[in-house]
Amino acid sequence: MRLIIILFITLILTVSASWAQELKTPWIHTGLSMSAYSGELSRYDQYGAMFHIGLLLNKNNKFNGNFNLGIGSVRGENRQFRQFDNLDAIPNRYFKTNYLFLNYDLHYNIIKKEKLIVYISQGIGLFRFTPKDEAGNELLDQTNTRNSDETYNQLTLRLPTSVGAIYFLPNDWGVGLQTGLLNTMTNYIDNISELGEGGNDNILEFRLAFYVPFNSSQKARDSQDL
Repeated sequence: MRLIIILFITLILTVSASWAQELKTPWIHTGLSMSAYSGELSRYDQYGAMFHIGLLLNKNNKFNGNFNLGIGSVRGENRQFRQFDNLDAIPNRYFKTNYLFLNYDLHYNIIKKEKLIVYISQGIGLFRFTPKDEAGNELLDQTNTRNSDETYNQLTLRLPTSVGAIYFLPNDWGVGLQTGLLNTMTNYIDNISELGEGGNDNILEFRLAFYVPFNSSQKARDSQDL
């Protein structure tokens, strides 16, 4: 995991070093999302909230970098999950997971006009998650919910894939819609892996975001001077 963190920090520093060449009227963006988990206990049928803030760079017509920081939560429940199986462990049948993420995305602009951007994006980032039971206790500490030698790290990678569109008003402020998968590199968002079907858990996101030019105050002053 240390190697993962080092590689990610190296990536961020490399991208930041080239920021000066790319920086041209970037946008600060923030907004809310609905997010739903898919794993052993449910399939995209219970939605939680996500909040994010970020910076979208804006120089190249086809490719633009994007930094994201966000927090959110997902939950799932299946009271019938392995209920009648003869197991040494007692798997949890409900969970709520709070998560925090930081990532860099590369946007490929399918359409980039003065008032409209339509894009697809692929990113890489860190994902920190904490599964809890109905009483708010951390499931990682409840070793009886998993096989005797089964444990996991609460920090992992994510490789988010998204598609979205941004519409800009005459003052260069914008509103955007985006949907995508977080593509987490873990099967423990619900605290269940070896007792489940295998394969990583995932999170589906529907995002509403608002965009403000990074130098909007300066542009306003320039307009007044004219």
